[in-house]
Amino acid sequence: MKLATEETYLRALDRKDDRPQRPVLTFVVSAETYGVELRSIREIIKLVEITEVPRAPRFVLGVTSVRGAIIPVIDLRLRLRLDATPPTRAARILVVQHDVEPYGLLVDAVRGVVKFTDADIEPPPSTLAADDTRLLAGIGRYGEGRRERMVILLQLGAVVAFEIRAARRRRESP
Repeated sequence: MKLATEETYLRALDRKDDRPQRPVLTFVVSAETYGVELRSIREIIKLVEITEVPRAPRFVLGVTSVRGAIIPVIDLRLRLRLDATPPTRAARILVVQHDVEPYGLLVDAVRGVVKFTDADIEPPPSTLAADDTRLLAGIGRYGEGRRERMVILLQLGAVVAFEIRAARRRRESP
């Protein structure tokens, strides 16, 4: 039996990190847990009607209206080059904001918020190709022992970066 003393209490307080913590919203995409910093999340909505946009990249499902704003919706499965599957009832659209622009990210399910310190986050593995790591901000670890979990942290700016190709004009004969 361990006795609680002032010394053990103070040691326990010292172990608690005074380091700044980053709250991260965690979600599931293709059975893996991913995360985006909570400060980038505006809201989480159920699936809504999405209007297809011509000549958009394959991972851009289209646009939708959220509280009067038209936002592009990105299928994270396709953006991360994973197999496409139909959404389930647990699927959600994360409305995120990057550089004042809103975007929708289609995910399979939302898990919750985890707080990470800088010490909990490792850089993406160096064994991955540069093209594979540009969407990743790092790997976050939380929990201990057998309960340790990993979260793949996304680089939101890279995830939402895309261009819609302009239609090529046909040359007409005079």
